[in-house]
Amino acid sequence: MRAVALCALFLVLIFSLFASANAFDSPVIILKSSFVDSEGRTNVVGTVRNFASMPMHVTVGIETDDGRTVQTPTYGRVIWPLTDSPFKLILERGVTASEPFIMRVQESKVPNYNNMLILSYDGMAVGEERAFVGTIKNVSPFNAYNVSVYAGIHSSDHKSQLDSVRSNVIPVIRSGEELKFTALPDPSVKQNVLYYSCAGLDFDAPINTLKTGDGGFIPFNLNAIAQVSNLRYEDSTDSFVFAVRPYFPTGGNLTLTIPQQSQNQIVTVMLDGKLHDVSIKGDGKTMYVDFFVPRGDHQVEVHGVRNVSEFPFAMLALAGVSAGVIALARAKAAFKIY
Repeated sequence: MRAVALCALFLVLIFSLFASANAFDSPVIILKSSFVDSEGRTNVVGTVRNFASMPMHVTVGIETDDGRTVQTPTYGRVIWPLTDSPFKLILERGVTASEPFIMRVQESKVPNYNNMLILSYDGMAVGEERAFVGTIKNVSPFNAYNVSVYAGIHSSDHKSQLDSVRSNVIPVIRSGEELKFTALPDPSVKQNVLYYSCAGLDFDAPINTLKTGDGGFIPFNLNAIAQVSNLRYEDSTDSFVFAVRPYFPTGGNLTLTIPQQSQNQIVTVMLDGKLHDVSIKGDGKTMYVDFFVPRGDHQVEVHGVRNVSEFPFAMLALAGVSAGVIALARAKAAFKIY
């Protein structure tokens, strides 16, 4: 609760400094400062907030007094809409630089597996080292790789950013596992550190496999500029089930690729409990399922992931024998594999 309160206070301060924030539609540097470390090197630090409606990759740059441009990605390689990521550039001893600026912005095509990892921390600096400590729990059905935690560091005045910090990289956090993390500030600012604000997680896109009820697993790939949550395989209906919310205000496309089990494999997609229009193609090894997701929050069920979908036969039972036979014939024609 303390971390949430500190983060909320930090957001209030930022919005008071940037009253016109709602006019922005791209990533913006909202905090910036610098300090000289114990080795005499200038450290330029700050925080980028993504005011765009899309997730972004952001590169921050500075111009040095010797005519070079130094650049770095933000600590969070993907900055989700209305979230922050710190950055840090360390110059060679004796070199000075201009103010940091947004050098490059690129839309991210990686889906946001919402709440895949649960980050727990107090926010207040701990011990003589003024450390940032907490835990990360993987509540997803697949492993997370190369995980690190980042945060901005602040003093008691709440107005400036002392430093940007990132923990050591954790190679893997297995499904259901909870691990501790620690991150340390630069020794030259340690004595002024009071708290860490609005921490985030950076990790590689998961190697996507979902466990099945018989102890096996299904490899898959999901591409969507969207937030995806509660992704799972349900053995009883042979289906992938997940919630999705596109980042585009008008909605967006989603592509799911799965192994093709047979030439007559039938895949159907339900959106919010209703049969949804999809494009399905197979090349003998892989099936490509493409469909449009409207704006807002939706529940998706992809049936027939490993076997011939049972969905048309459920429709037959509900609609009657004759009507069901007609519906099944139409479904086979609509979802023919090319």
